[in-house]
Amino acid sequence: MPLALERRIAVAAGIGAVVSLQAGIAVFSLRSEDALQLPFERFLYGDLSPMAATRFGQAFVVMTLGFAFVLALVFLSWLLDRVDFLVPAFVLALGLLAGLSVSGHDAVDAGSSWLTETADWVHIAAASLWIGGLATMAVLLWSGAPQLRRQAFARFSRFATVLVALVIAAGTYLAIVRLPHLSDLWSRGYGQVLLVKLALVSFALLWGAFHNFVVKPALARGDDGFLTRIGHSLVGESLVGMAVLLAAAVLVDSKPPPQPAPQPPQAAVAR
Repeated sequence: MPLALERRIAVAAGIGAVVSLQAGIAVFSLRSEDALQLPFERFLYGDLSPMAATRFGQAFVVMTLGFAFVLALVFLSWLLDRVDFLVPAFVLALGLLAGLSVSGHDAVDAGSSWLTETADWVHIAAASLWIGGLATMAVLLWSGAPQLRRQAFARFSRFATVLVALVIAAGTYLAIVRLPHLSDLWSRGYGQVLLVKLALVSFALLWGAFHNFVVKPALARGDDGFLTRIGHSLVGESLVGMAVLLAAAVLVDSKPPPQPAPQPPQAAVAR
């Protein structure tokens, strides 16, 4: 891999870590303001320590410290021109995504279990790798290393197939758990947002299928102009993927339909 591309990837990873830290602080602050019912002028000087003792607060602390360490590893990679520092940073960042799963609906609501937490982490991690890989290839690799375009496209197509399968499988399981009735899809706010997300995912899948089954076979014989147009198409698919993540963020703040109350066991009929 060219050194210039390695540096660009390190810079992009650093920007991502900084954005994650700042977004996490903003989310924690907004959740705290809502939970503590403080007006904004009092919230600025309020005591947020009660929130730090909750599951959400503990996950926030761990993720914030963890992403600070990720940022340090990325900085070392950029400073020393050593791409191997990005490997532990990548693994740690992927593991820190579990903080969203252990503090969200799939961990605390009725019907949640370690299965829903694991499925939620798989869903988020696979979607992040899929969309992040698309964006990296479209924005960084396509212009930074033209000689690697064909090889990278072919490899990522195989990798994306596995990621998409994980996204669909985990998402389907979570939808079945969270929506007690099929009608909840169109009658409940949570289900309506989920429908929007499913529509965006379907659009992204069709776009990806076009790349895999139409573009990939033609890539070997394509000229430079063809490769440039494919780069623009990858950017478009990345934007659709980001819209999927935005819909997922809206789902986090939406309340799933209540689970049906368990029926008490029928008393045995005395003979």
